[in-house]
Amino acid sequence: MECSSRTSSRLSWCLVLVGVVLLASSPGSAAAPRRLLQTCVGQDFDVPHAHLRAKNNYTQELSDRAAAWVAQFKDNCAAAAPAAGINVFLGPAGATWLPSDAVAAWAEEEQHFDYGSNTCADGKGCGRYTQMVWRNSKEFGCATVDCASGETLMACHYEPQGNVMGQKPF
Repeated sequence: MECSSRTSSRLSWCLVLVGVVLLASSPGSAAAPRRLLQTCVGQDFDVPHAHLRAKNNYTQELSDRAAAWVAQFKDNCAAAAPAAGINVFLGPAGATWLPSDAVAAWAEEEQHFDYGSNTCADGKGCGRYTQMVWRNSKEFGCATVDCASGETLMACHYEPQGNVMGQKPF
């Protein structure tokens, strides 16, 4: 499907396609790329997020902040760790990683989240998923850097930050 048009009809179809692919996909090996959707420039992070967040607003300011954040780890991407309001993805060397791969990895954490108890399953992470869908996070921005090691580092900054203790994401 051609996604270069900015018409709402085509974007709607792209979003429907993302949802269908997510529902039909199953987790692969940790090193295998998660190819959800080939998107257009500018939609690389926004489209995959859209199926999870109805109120997303991708901003240049947060994208610039994310770019500065990932740039500091270019020579040692393994040192990058999630922080308050920041989701991190590190794609192993030897593959081409897309923004949709990062979003898919974070979305896979949904299976480990128990809404009733507002906790992650024992020994499992789900904070990147809950940050993506956090109801009070209204804006986000993302960036990618090619690491000196050949890995690919991606990060998204969210505001206001989510994962507030004692609150549920939605």
